[in-house]
Amino acid sequence: MKKWLVRILKWGGAALLLLVVGMILSTSATFYSAPPERVAQLSSAPVAGKTVLVAGATSASGLELVRVLKERGWRVVAMVRASSTTAPLDALGVEKMVVDAMNPQETAAALAADRFDAVVSLIGTSARDLPKRRNPVDVRIRGPEKMPMDRRPDFIGNRNLIDAAKAAGVTRFVFVTVIGAGESDGAVPWGARRGHEDVIVLKTQAEEHLRASGLDWTIIRPGGLGRQPGGNTAVLVDDPKAFSFLARSDLGRLTADALGDASTVGKTYTAFDPQRRMIWKLFTAR
Repeated sequence: MKKWLVRILKWGGAALLLLVVGMILSTSATFYSAPPERVAQLSSAPVAGKTVLVAGATSASGLELVRVLKERGWRVVAMVRASSTTAPLDALGVEKMVVDAMNPQETAAALAADRFDAVVSLIGTSARDLPKRRNPVDVRIRGPEKMPMDRRPDFIGNRNLIDAAKAAGVTRFVFVTVIGAGESDGAVPWGARRGHEDVIVLKTQAEEHLRASGLDWTIIRPGGLGRQPGGNTAVLVDDPKAFSFLARSDLGRLTADALGDASTVGKTYTAFDPQRRMIWKLFTAR
């Protein structure tokens, strides 16, 4: 009996190890290389005298974008929620505007001030928005907690912001979404898709709403994001099949590039770093 038990444990352990390895590989092993002719050649010239509203500015990616925009001469106003932690924005000396994007009247009133030349939205569901589980074991068994679709800002919040910008005459709108939205659905590795299905659906709806709005839009889709230092290899590619991991600082740079370059109007890009195609690159400088 003991021998059979030992064998079962050994085989079970081996099967579990293979499953874990398979999930890691499916998440990290992306062997795509962007064709050089499909890389966007953008300007990073300084901008003076223009004001941009950044929604989602308290997120890690939003803060990186705000830093870059300020360095390039933009006047930045950060749209934040009443519950947001704003100390990092205060340290950057950024003006704040408290707005609930889920409230269409409040959002419209914020944009009606006739002071913005452009809007950048990074609005989405953050980890702090998700309901907390009482039993941490559930996270391992059942995956990420579900949140009602009508409480997620990924579509409704962005829709309200797009409509408010249009009503206020703000024509320029840059939207940071996610790889997996729209025609990039097949680009997401299987292991990275788990728990993100709802977000992908809502981001797709928001993208479609923006395209139909008549605004001068640009859409940027990043993959997995990390906090490691950026480099100079990340680019925007006009290819929905692309997938890579990305430093948040690189996403900030690429988003600022797109905002300041009129050639990106009406384009949907993937933020792609050929040096970060494997998931472990999220934890290394290069």
